[in-house]
Amino acid sequence: MDKDSPSHIRMLRRAEVQARLGIARSTLYAYLNKRSPSYLPAFPKPIRLGSTVGFIEHEIESFVAGLMQAREGAPEER
Repeated sequence: MDKDSPSHIRMLRRAEVQARLGIARSTLYAYLNKRSPSYLPAFPKPIRLGSTVGFIEHEIESFVAGLMQAREGAPEER
């Protein structure tokens, strides 16, 4: 079965996303806030899980992979 099939989708809680990215809660919500100077339109949108939110694991992984590709494609600073 495919990794992205519905039976293999894993939800990450906010705290786990923060830990994986090494960011604070306020930074995470700044990435999501269109009015923030730190807004990142490519950042995966959360899914409401009752009174909390979750993020789809493969979307977070894809976002990080995109950051890595952008870093590798950027000209080196001297």
